[in-house]
Amino acid sequence: MIEQILSACASHGVQYRTQLLDRLHVSDITLETIPLFVRCADPLVLSWSQALVHANRPYAYYIDDNFWRIEGHTPLAAYYRHPLVRATLKFAVSHAQSVVTNSVELAKFLSRFNDRVAVLPTFFDFSLIEDVRPVATDEVRIGFAGSPSRIDDLELVTGLIDPILEKFPKAAFEFAGVLPRGVEIRERVRFFPHTNDYKSYIKFQAERNWAIGLAPLLDHEANRGKTDNKYREYGACHIAGIYSDIPPYSSVVQHSVTGILVKNDSSSWFEVLVSLVGQRDKQKAIADAAFKHVKARYDVTHVSYEWAEFFKRLASDEAQNAKPLEQSGLDAKRFWRRIERIRLLVAVTYEEGGFSLVIRRILRRIMGIRRGTV
Repeated sequence: MIEQILSACASHGVQYRTQLLDRLHVSDITLETIPLFVRCADPLVLSWSQALVHANRPYAYYIDDNFWRIEGHTPLAAYYRHPLVRATLKFAVSHAQSVVTNSVELAKFLSRFNDRVAVLPTFFDFSLIEDVRPVATDEVRIGFAGSPSRIDDLELVTGLIDPILEKFPKAAFEFAGVLPRGVEIRERVRFFPHTNDYKSYIKFQAERNWAIGLAPLLDHEANRGKTDNKYREYGACHIAGIYSDIPPYSSVVQHSVTGILVKNDSSSWFEVLVSLVGQRDKQKAIADAAFKHVKARYDVTHVSYEWAEFFKRLASDEAQNAKPLEQSGLDAKRFWRRIERIRLLVAVTYEEGGFSLVIRRILRRIMGIRRGTV
């Protein structure tokens, strides 16, 4: 997603190039380049950030999730609880010339590590869906798309599925990327695999013709630090959204106009769903109002100016006495960081599924290398 805003910044004189961490080289970081690490807690970031600090070279760090406060027992939570990941996050964030985020709540948390935190506006790239045509349907489709890490949040709506289907014969639930615990796939409950490609992910939502989009968030510190992604996506795709009444949604959704804000209890969610499923006119009114608001406030072509000005200020505030990066010292550190990364992934995999899962993933990795797919 960050590439969308960086690409839009080109019209304001800001140029960028994307490089994967594994392929990053000293020659990529010239004196005219300011590295921007995006949502990265890989041990290799520790080596690079330490090298940059030693050379008195500035860098920025973008983060849109509170990785310190992820709850639950998912592999993602286990990864970010690991001491090496915590050490990487702390050093990289603490020593950045600027920490970039989109959430005021998250900015407050990040300020304990670094007082140079910039809160930049969120955005949506409407070019991703400009040629998409929703499929025709007479169903009232109720949808949710997200990663498997969102499974705990879906507990808020799991118990409502059967009562809604029974009450409304035209209703159907669609889940992409994650299926609520205990829910079985059947005629009017569908599941679609997760995709890492953001453009495909957004096109899917726009094509499925969801009448209602679900955005449940359990009320804890990590969720309060999230961005308003679901609101921007639902609004852009002409979907009437139902949102937990906590940040990040409570500060942007106009209740009953651009979306529905609901308390985090099953009875409140059920009441709102019953009301909205049965009112096609209200669905359309909310979807239209949300689209207009998202287009006016979040269109990447408008928001890019503020981001571009931030990068220009960052570039003008160059560090004095900058030194060249030392490739030889980095090579040794990167070797050991890769070893540490392997140990980290093995530890997290073992916690997720035991020794058998570790062996399966090692074998799959070996086979992928042999086939040239990894």
